[in-house]
Amino acid sequence: MDWDEEAFLKAYRGTETFVTAERGYYSLFLELLKDRERLSHIRFANDVLQVPPLKTFILHERDVLNKDVFREKLSPTVKRGLGACFGYLYKCIYGGYESEPSWFNDALTGIKTASYFKKI
Repeated sequence: MDWDEEAFLKAYRGTETFVTAERGYYSLFLELLKDRERLSHIRFANDVLQVPPLKTFILHERDVLNKDVFREKLSPTVKRGLGACFGYLYKCIYGGYESEPSWFNDALTGIKTASYFKKI
């Protein structure tokens, strides 16, 4: 899977700060793209269970892998940036998806909503 950062930045204007200043979170997402098996689980949760990919990603990193990441409030830049990454993944790379808002309400990160993606 080819992640085109330039196309991402063009499609999701306003994510420049996320890609540069919040590089740690962006790097976590880029690492995820290399893990085909985990991506397939995230895609299954989205397609079949309608669980937002962002939710699956955060809970897996924090609760399954027991990483220290996602254990504190995220800045609005990080929240929007991660959401944009999954939006670009589903809408532009996978193609044929549209976003549907869903309630997440994660107290640790401060994320209230996240989108899952429906096939169109």
